[in-house]
Amino acid sequence: MRFLHTSDWHVGKTLKGHDRLPEQREVLAEIVRIARERQVDAVLVAGDLYETATPGADAQQLVVGTLLALRDTGAQVIAIAGNHDHAPTLDAYRPLAGAAGITLVGRVRRPADGGVVVFDAASDGSPVRVAALPFLSQRYAVRAAELLAHTPAENSAGYDAWVRGIIAALADGFEAGAVNVPLTHLTVTGAAMGGGERQAQSIFEYHV
Repeated sequence: MRFLHTSDWHVGKTLKGHDRLPEQREVLAEIVRIARERQVDAVLVAGDLYETATPGADAQQLVVGTLLALRDTGAQVIAIAGNHDHAPTLDAYRPLAGAAGITLVGRVRRPADGGVVVFDAASDGSPVRVAALPFLSQRYAVRAAELLAHTPAENSAGYDAWVRGIIAALADGFEAGAVNVPLTHLTVTGAAMGGGERQAQSIFEYHV
């Protein structure tokens, strides 16, 4: 079984006034080629598809076209919202994407309401459960904790506790014997920087 994990495309980003869309088009085409050549069972896109919450038409065309091309490889395609994405917009397109075989998750959902994506791997038939946890602001983490974990906000120590409770609630959709995968967009303390990040870009207000 093979999963392809990708995230933080930030399509639509400019660098000192330079349009990076041509570069992004080449990189995303390479990701599609890898998915096809490696015959992956699923492509997991862990948020920040766009650079801004209001991407231009060219950026949207590139992201939509890439998601469709990834689905055409035969892989399951699951994408969640990051802190740069507009979560309600991703959810608005969820039914349309679903008709094309693509799962979009903009906001936190209960396991039975799409919070856990269920499928069988094409390569070996193994059952797969993907718990989708989009980016949560502190304010929405409180509401999500009350929705999923039934945890009153006043009883939680903070963002870390809320997110842990939400993940535990999503894990109720996991199954013994299945390949159970959490798909999240968050900062984890103790992780090693990859070299391309700046310390200032790590949002420790929202860490787990």
